Amino acid sequence: MAGPVQAQLYTDTEGRQWVQQALDQLYNFRFEAVAAPQARLLQKYPQHPVGPMLEALTLYWQHQPLTASAAAMQRYRRLLAECIRRAETLDKTPAYHTEATFFLLASHSYLAALEADLGEYTRAVSEARRTYKYLKEGFVLKDRNPEFFFSTGLYNYYREQYPEDRPIVKPFMIFFDAGNRQLGLRQMEQAWQQGTFTRTEAGFYLIYVLLKHEDAPLRALPYATALTARYPGNPFFLMKHAECLLLAGRYEEAVPLLMRLNAYQHPIFKTAHALFSGLKLEKIDHSDTAAAQQYRAVLARQPDARYTADYHAMAWAGLARLADRAGKKAEARDFYARARRMAEYKRTLDEARRYLR
Repeated sequence: MAGPVQAQLYTDTEGRQWVQQALDQLYNFRFEAVAAPQARLLQKYPQHPVGPMLEALTLYWQHQPLTASAAAMQRYRRLLAECIRRAETLDKTPAYHTEATFFLLASHSYLAALEADLGEYTRAVSEARRTYKYLKEGFVLKDRNPEFFFSTGLYNYYREQYPEDRPIVKPFMIFFDAGNRQLGLRQMEQAWQQGTFTRTEAGFYLIYVLLKHEDAPLRALPYATALTARYPGNPFFLMKHAECLLLAGRYEEAVPLLMRLNAYQHPIFKTAHALFSGLKLEKIDHSDTAAAQQYRAVLARQPDARYTADYHAMAWAGLARLADRAGKKAEARDFYARARRMAEYKRTLDEARRYLR
């Protein structure tokens, strides 16, 4: 049987192809089709961290939002712990240090992100501190392995952004070197262009960052267009593509995407469809009554912290605009105050703050 480090995966052309095939299937929501390329990888690399990492990523996308399932979260944690164990073993061979560092960094980062999604922000920072030594190595190793551009870029951006979003963590940030938002964006772009394991994640995070924090939907749109073209079965990419078009004011182009999105029954996509329909009805059809119905349909659903909390804030802002147009100034101020309390999107916050001055 092949040993766990018979060859370096990232210098193994055939192995990289299997990784790409597995990732393409899971990102396209063809989860059962991940098994074939993963089996080839496991046969050649039976003790390599790539096995539990791919399984964890498949679980993550199959059970979005992961925080809604205690069983899925527990299994996800176990898989990442196994990935860490295998990567630590791999790291005992000096020739495989770069590869081991990538998997250690990725595993700890995913655990930190899970804590953040759960609202456990101090625990997220604590996990990030465990990640930090691998992250700093990645700053150096990115010139040898472009996969590290993603982690380096994400760090540089969120080292500056995260304390603004979550003031509770500011006292802990003295343990971390300063970041640089614009450098972070450039580095995530390099991961998008050059990465294998991180390419799609880099594109998805670029969309997220450019929409939420930069209010730059036109800059986000090429990534969203590319992801939906490559992975038409992924409703999260479809949702973000529609959002990019709507926030860029390209409402008519978004209509076919809204029709596709409406086919998905999960509450996340129903919430998104209601919000997006409300925006179209308000901005293009000038049907305030119908738009208000859609915005209230958003608010009737329980918000999901990761995906739809800001959609709720946008719905409150939409109702505020409609109230203001109807001359109901006090009601508009109340709705904008609600939007401001929930919002993290720069656009929504700026709109609410301007009105409430």
